[in-house]
Amino acid sequence: MTEQVMKELLEAGAHFGHHRSAWNPKAKPFVYQERSKMHIINLRETVKGLERACEFVRKLGEEGKKIVFVGTKHQAQKTIEEEAQRCGAYWVNTRWLGGFLTNFSTMKKSLERFKQLEQMEEEGFPQVRTKKEKAHLKRELEKLRRNFKGIKTIESLPDALYVVDVKVEETAVKEAKRMGVPVVAMVDTNVDPEPIDYPIPANDDAIKTIKLITSKIANAYLEGKKLQKESEKLETKKEQKAEKEPSEKSLEQEEEES
Repeated sequence: MTEQVMKELLEAGAHFGHHRSAWNPKAKPFVYQERSKMHIINLRETVKGLERACEFVRKLGEEGKKIVFVGTKHQAQKTIEEEAQRCGAYWVNTRWLGGFLTNFSTMKKSLERFKQLEQMEEEGFPQVRTKKEKAHLKRELEKLRRNFKGIKTIESLPDALYVVDVKVEETAVKEAKRMGVPVVAMVDTNVDPEPIDYPIPANDDAIKTIKLITSKIANAYLEGKKLQKESEKLETKKEQKAEKEPSEKSLEQEEEES
């Protein structure tokens, strides 16, 4: 299994790090060698990190916890939205809104405004009197839709973040650390992996690598959710059996008395 994953990572270009002039010395444990002034990532470390991350995410799904996929750079936007939707996670792929985690109560007010405007749009903006006012509300709605469509239904702080490119999403990582929210992230050789709870050393600029690793994280979350459903079904069966047994015993007692 490990060899198969390594082959997939190799084909996706996950081993290509940054130029040595851009590297972060704290990423040294993940570097295999230097080739033509470029750092090559040790894919065995990538596999280890990916396995740890997937196990963590699987448990999140099994426990019914929430995860937000974050990736606002161009190479990641499409994959983040598609994979998050596929596994039933939340996502942010346009820009990270400062205060999303650290000022969640204010963020919820913006979400409520978004829902209110969507309702008004469905009804045709009945209370709007002028075209100018209607155009203004539509612009406001489109802005909110771009920023909030992936987190529209979130009601509380997420239980974890999955991040593509720690450098680009620096604010998201800082907020998560401040609020005690675990972070799973792809880490390239130009970033400090220490603040990341579950680092996955890999090339975070290649679309194929982003898609491969993000799909595996999404699969792990789906597996966890499947286990949760199976557990709930088993629990329901046990409860039904427990309810049925006393009624059968009372029926037997009635027959004995008669």
